[in-house]
Amino acid sequence: MKIVLIEPDNLIGDAIETLLPKETDYELCTIKLAPAKVVNESWNYVLDMKDRKNFRRIILNEKPDVIINCAIITNEDEKLTREQIWAINVDLNDLLISTAKIADIHYITFSNEIIFDGKRGPYLETDVANPTSYVGKSILARENACKTEIEKVTLFRTSQVFGYSNYNVLDEIAQIYIFLQTGIDLNVKNTMIHNPVWNYDVARAVINAIERRRYGIFNLGGPDFLNEQSKTELVAKAFATEDVVINVEDAKEIKRLGLINLLAQTDLRVDFTHFENALSVIKYNMDTNIKFI
Repeated sequence: MKIVLIEPDNLIGDAIETLLPKETDYELCTIKLAPAKVVNESWNYVLDMKDRKNFRRIILNEKPDVIINCAIITNEDEKLTREQIWAINVDLNDLLISTAKIADIHYITFSNEIIFDGKRGPYLETDVANPTSYVGKSILARENACKTEIEKVTLFRTSQVFGYSNYNVLDEIAQIYIFLQTGIDLNVKNTMIHNPVWNYDVARAVINAIERRRYGIFNLGGPDFLNEQSKTELVAKAFATEDVVINVEDAKEIKRLGLINLLAQTDLRVDFTHFENALSVIKYNMDTNIKFI
């Protein structure tokens, strides 16, 4: 079986690129979206999605059984315009859907908990979305295209993804850790409760969906529902920086997000890792600077 992996250098793509060769004998072809700040020699292609014909031609020439699109923007980034957000979250998705349909390829991609308004979470796969941000609306547009335009599709809706990155991606956990190392008092504001999911659990869900030929929407969220204070305290404990003073403030309105992961547990056989246990593995990887095994 051959897999085309789009955007291997974010947290999800990184975990898939690392885990897939260790747990399967699938052939992997990696495509990084241009422009790339750094080009990794292990990547097969760096492609400009604006050149739609060439992008589609190269994928079809590889003759994959599965396309995994890890490219997604899940937070408001002042450096990105609305056009850039829409290009990644919607236009690229549409291009890959049309490409997958041409050759009857299994298409896998990702959504996020921010398609919900946070008033009554955690959410099931069947709950009605109500995004409150432009990014959330663009991700919902991606979901709608997957639901209506292609049959052989697996869409993973994730809570906040965290984990170790071989590409030095600074997720929230890394940012907390870096700040704690300064020894300066840390101000934390509780704005939401959700269940962050480890990137290697996401990768395992993807592999299991491919092997079990599962289509549809699956929620991927960890077993622990946490706010910002809880996450910060657990990071401080894991990295032995508990002597830093953590000042906590509650927002006037705290969003209740998070995803109920029962379907992924039962149908995809994913045993989701507790936040604190995942932090132990992340710390080991950071200390030894080696890839996860």
